[in-house]
Amino acid sequence: MLQDNLTLKDREILHRILALLESGCTGPPVSRFRIYSNKQLMEILNVKTEYLKKLRDNGYISYSRHGDKYWYTQDDLDRFLKRFHYRDFASSNNLP
Repeated sequence: MLQDNLTLKDREILHRILALLESGCTGPPVSRFRIYSNKQLMEILNVKTEYLKKLRDNGYISYSRHGDKYWYTQDDLDRFLKRFHYRDFASSNNLP
């Protein structure tokens, strides 16, 4: 199990994070520390479970796993969105 390889300090941090997640808290008000569950991220991206799994399996989106639960930080989501962001045609410098 993952917890067997953690230091005491890491275990304490993990327990605090899990307690916050189980209480329904998605993180501090600072968006950089927001944590999303699988369900929340599927709603944000408007995708189904299978597609989100495909994104994880292919390394397109970073995640953390605890048991059978997957968690995503705001940074994970931001990196994913930036990686697949395309500029719109109107903002192109190639316009006459």
